Amino acid sequence: MKDNYLNQNKFQRFLERGEPPLFYGRQLLSGDKNKKRVLAILEGKVVPPYEVEIQPSSSCNLACEHCFGRYYTPLPNKIGNKELEIIANRIDEFQDNGFKIETVKFCGTTGEPLVNPATLHGIELFKNRGKNVMIFTNGLFLDKRTENTGLKYYDFVGSVDKLNLSLDAGSEKTFFDLKGKYGFDRIINSLGEIVKIREKRNKGLDLRVSYVIGEKNYEDVARATKIVKDLGANEIIFRIDFTGTDKAIELFETITDQVRKAKEYKSDSFKVIANYSEDEVLIGSHGINSPDKKCFNNNFWTCIGPDAELYACGHRTYGGVKSFGSLLENSFRDLWIGEERKNAAKNLPDLCCKNCSPSSKIRNEIMNFFSGLTIEESKELIENTDSITMDTEKEERIAS
Repeated sequence: MKDNYLNQNKFQRFLERGEPPLFYGRQLLSGDKNKKRVLAILEGKVVPPYEVEIQPSSSCNLACEHCFGRYYTPLPNKIGNKELEIIANRIDEFQDNGFKIETVKFCGTTGEPLVNPATLHGIELFKNRGKNVMIFTNGLFLDKRTENTGLKYYDFVGSVDKLNLSLDAGSEKTFFDLKGKYGFDRIINSLGEIVKIREKRNKGLDLRVSYVIGEKNYEDVARATKIVKDLGANEIIFRIDFTGTDKAIELFETITDQVRKAKEYKSDSFKVIANYSEDEVLIGSHGINSPDKKCFNNNFWTCIGPDAELYACGHRTYGGVKSFGSLLENSFRDLWIGEERKNAAKNLPDLCCKNCSPSSKIRNEIMNFFSGLTIEESKELIENTDSITMDTEKEERIAS
């Protein structure tokens, strides 16, 4: 009885946390389908990942100082229109135990997805197949014209379900100082055009702007927030550049003040989110650094690299990391249940896990908690997620 109360209270703490990176725990278990997915994974069933990330390019059109991808060896580029069609078929075919791949995200570790024009074809391809389509882009090519149609890239990007634009500046000067090229004003204009597209034909488009705070752009935080809010974005989300930890600690109070000013622009239709915790900055706990913890995140999110091969996640798509095999030569299911993935999963995290996303860390934290319980105990907690309540006095009595 005592253990049951303690488990409930510990689990409740996961669910009561506030804004990112902390509310990812509630997202993991929101809705019956997500709960069933978590239970099926804990039971060892074959469960397709919820989200597949496709990295169509290992090349980038910018040189952002905070990008950890610039330290990695790029993979060869093998994805064109034909390869995307094969990959789309592989994704559609993989359905098991009542689950399927629901979301396709175009992103990059060493590259920018729009550097490869096949990404535009991929957006249409997966939207037509009923997938939830997302794209993460630096925005520099949004106003580029396609060769065949004469349309601009933002005409295609405007049809996605979620767009995450990596801005990282509030002025042209800061943009150039940070990224080595001019483009801020063009990107802001493109963002405005996408807002128009949203109003005309894609009202459900979730338009988010991400901003990595570092030494050269921390003074632009509040300014950039106002700009993107005035344009009509849904959200701006901040994280701190961890490639220069000492400087992040030195500037932490100033950065906190800037983010506080930015949060004054919050409204019912516009979110301002700090996607980091104080511990992550001040003691550097931004990676998977516990050898006794297992990575469960690869069950929810997996990645197809620029070489069209399958990897555990989007942070492991670079030279020297072993893939699970090629999607052009194998079915998704065969790779998912194959020996390469099974053996890799047993040893994750490993030395190649140098970076871990906030959502991934929270998923891993909760799933490791569940793995320490019996299936019956986990099932009881998960099925009663919406009804569990915290009783502080009772908790203190039990603990004593």
